[in-house]
Amino acid sequence: MKKRIRKCMALTIVTGMTAGLAACGGGGNITSSEPQGSTVADNKESTLPASSEVAPASAADASVTYPIAGAEKLTFGMALANEWSDRFDSWTDLPIGTAVQEKTGVELEMIHVADNKAMNLLLASPDLPDIILFNFQNNYSGGEIKAIEDGVIFPMDAEFLQQNAPDYWEVLNSDENIMKGSTNQQNQVFGFTFIMGDDKIKTGYGLTVRDDWCGQLGLDVAQIDTAEEFHDMLSRFKSELNVEIPMTFTSKNLEELLDYGTVTSPFGLVTRDVYQKDGTVHIGYAEKEYKEVLAYLNQLYREGLLDANFSTNDAATVTANMLSGTSGVSTGALGGGIGTWLQTNRDVEGYSLAGLHNLVENDGDKSLYGFYKTDVIGKTAVITNSCENKELAAQFLNYGYTDEGHMLYVFGIEGESYEMVNGEPQYTEYIMNNPDGLTVKKAMSEYTLSWDNGPFVQDLRQKLQSASMPEQLVAWDRWDDTTVEEYFLPKIAIAQEDLSEYSSLRSDIKTYVNEMTIKFVRGTESLDNFDEYLATLESMGVSRLIEIIQTATDEYYAR
Repeated sequence: MKKRIRKCMALTIVTGMTAGLAACGGGGNITSSEPQGSTVADNKESTLPASSEVAPASAADASVTYPIAGAEKLTFGMALANEWSDRFDSWTDLPIGTAVQEKTGVELEMIHVADNKAMNLLLASPDLPDIILFNFQNNYSGGEIKAIEDGVIFPMDAEFLQQNAPDYWEVLNSDENIMKGSTNQQNQVFGFTFIMGDDKIKTGYGLTVRDDWCGQLGLDVAQIDTAEEFHDMLSRFKSELNVEIPMTFTSKNLEELLDYGTVTSPFGLVTRDVYQKDGTVHIGYAEKEYKEVLAYLNQLYREGLLDANFSTNDAATVTANMLSGTSGVSTGALGGGIGTWLQTNRDVEGYSLAGLHNLVENDGDKSLYGFYKTDVIGKTAVITNSCENKELAAQFLNYGYTDEGHMLYVFGIEGESYEMVNGEPQYTEYIMNNPDGLTVKKAMSEYTLSWDNGPFVQDLRQKLQSASMPEQLVAWDRWDDTTVEEYFLPKIAIAQEDLSEYSSLRSDIKTYVNEMTIKFVRGTESLDNFDEYLATLESMGVSRLIEIIQTATDEYYAR
């Protein structure tokens, strides 16, 4: 049964809870004197700080009224976004930034950094903004859990959330995977997380092809799903249509094709990345089947079907190739790939794109794996230990999980970015067909956070509109035709005592794997040396890496 959450609407809520995060199924107390990496087995006795003498109220007993009376100014750290920074100097200059200050009563002083590297430099400083919005999971060594250990993030307990962020507390208690994805092993909530809200939203990335070219060749895009058929299509693009670079991508795109399992199923490999099978952890790049995937890609490269410059390409080059007719196949998301390219070339006669099914072994098979997200992903808005009014910061961030805050972050300002039509929000022409030529994503960035992510629950209604072109909807269904849920690893938490070793192993091994993958694909390293590659992985500690991940996976399911 597909899971669907619309903010706090129609949720199954765990009410009347004590200080423990009982929804996690394990420990009751989120501030614990137990050793790091362990959980508290008993929910009956509280180990909250001595100052917490009054029994905490349930979420239903607390509320936050907006705008917050007498609210102080808060500082907010956020990276500049390409989608709006070419037109605005600060997030608070955007309509959404102005509106959220007005609605919450909190004045924000923005501290913008250029990129993830600059954010990490900021995080290393002793004087931090009150709130930081950042993808710790992908860009901070050890993720949010390590940031707590490093003294960056203020970890929140149940009483604090019930009193200062009751709407967020309800969302956390709506599903154990949401709770687990937002907490560490001590059941401390590390921040205000971005939550998917619907299983369908977790998908939406894959191969994109010039189906008008396929039509010229008499090929049915819907029937192209095996490795052989894909190879034949690329070959015919080159030989019959004189396409210069049949398939274009960046080195990052190559990683995605492999890690999302887009091209691995025909060779019996689930994914190049980490996956689980019946609870047992595997890593695809350390398995023998990976050799056959690399051999296939090397064949495409040798035959001139893959971009010879993929290892040095940037995203702008790939976009230019797909828009100009230099290339006929690439990979991307519903919005940033097929959606942007279709919208940009909407006046180009005959230009047409379609999504391709992930490659499989036999016609009609489901691919083993595909792009899929955990319930909690992306950027987390955290309260830092530098914040002097942590209660106010939590009350401000709670706004995104209220009904009103949900509508603002997802749809923007009524009458400007959306209108209510038959009881449902619909984006206006300013968003969907911008008079200044802005893409949907750029226009949406001025009024919402749902174009990206942040402290709120995503809404399927947003995705169905931002990806509303028929080509996008068909692509979405094709990319969704997988068995990924059988193998997908949830958002596990590596034990504190293993974090440093895990981070070092993962970083060193992934760097080596990416380097060798490029060499194998380009043929600068012979696949005759694949066994030597596997031996090197073993000497680098890949078995130990799997062991650490297995321990964390076992802990997740036992929590």
